[in-house]
Amino acid sequence: MNERERLLSVLNKKRPDLIPWYADLSWWYNSKIKGIEERYSLEDDYLKLYIETNVGIYVYPPSLWKETYSEEIKFINEKKDKYIISKVKTPIGEIESISKFLENSYTFSYTTHFIKTPYDLKIMQYIFKNRKVSPNYDEFERIDKKWGIYGIPVALAPCCVSPLQTLITRWAGIQKVIDIFIEDPNILEETIELLQYLDNEIFEIIENSPSLIVIFPENLSAEVTGKNLIEKYEMPYWKKRIKQLKDKGKFVGIHNDGTLKGSLHLLIESGFDFVEAVTPSPVGDMNIEEIFKVCDEKIIIWGGIPGAIFSPLYKDDYFENYIRNLILFVKNKNNFVLGVADQVPPDAPKERICKVREILEKYGR
Repeated sequence: MNERERLLSVLNKKRPDLIPWYADLSWWYNSKIKGIEERYSLEDDYLKLYIETNVGIYVYPPSLWKETYSEEIKFINEKKDKYIISKVKTPIGEIESISKFLENSYTFSYTTHFIKTPYDLKIMQYIFKNRKVSPNYDEFERIDKKWGIYGIPVALAPCCVSPLQTLITRWAGIQKVIDIFIEDPNILEETIELLQYLDNEIFEIIENSPSLIVIFPENLSAEVTGKNLIEKYEMPYWKKRIKQLKDKGKFVGIHNDGTLKGSLHLLIESGFDFVEAVTPSPVGDMNIEEIFKVCDEKIIIWGGIPGAIFSPLYKDDYFENYIRNLILFVKNKNNFVLGVADQVPPDAPKERICKVREILEKYGR
């Protein structure tokens, strides 16, 4: 079987010849194309990286839809030293966020979010009200054919599907969300309901798309969002969208790359087929045995390898023993996809990425 066939076997509750092995190498890849390995600079070479390392490819295909905005909305990005200043100007006001580039980790971190006051949510509403979307199926299908037997493109739903999660992870940050929730809960709930409604067009595009698999890119971490907010503002909406997509034959998963103790049972109850980027200890708050005790066979676990252990900060013996012990534990389970939680970091030796396949072939059959 090839990697595409293995993944589809697990999703269809059938046993593949070998545990599927998929990883998000985009962070590692992007850190290399700045000059360290210039050959990894084109679309073809991104796929070549996956072939060379013998890893299944699933992210990031082209979006299933395109977005445009009315001319009165202006998006401005300005670079100053290590900072990216992003502004959105509208007839009713403007909002601004600032991100700082962190060289050591090759990532950006928000220093200031767009939403600073309850009124900023009105500006956010105005932006989304003036958004137009249209299908982008041709580009997705092109990548599907290009990736072929080496994996399968997984469509990303809006980031994030839950408007509350969008505010927490992108537009406002958890502290400001809580501040507004206390100061003016009506404007918060009004924004959540509006964004849910406005995403109807996007989900119509997704449900009629050629994609078989859809991930809700929530970047969920249970200790940040918390059980009460998940149950009140996220689960009812997730259930609605999950049913909409499953009725069209899609497999639906969620990206939970943070802690799991407070969320895993809620994801099962919501009806997801799988939870992706599952992060066990020593990085997450549950070990792999605890995770499977909760999920039993009610949901597929996709992940298992904390991305951090690919770093040379962890010795080779630790890395190899971790992978071997994980594979031995899950090899007879039918609801597991081996993956990285959630990305291979830039300092990972390429040989270590390749090593996973070697250990999997030896112990995973």
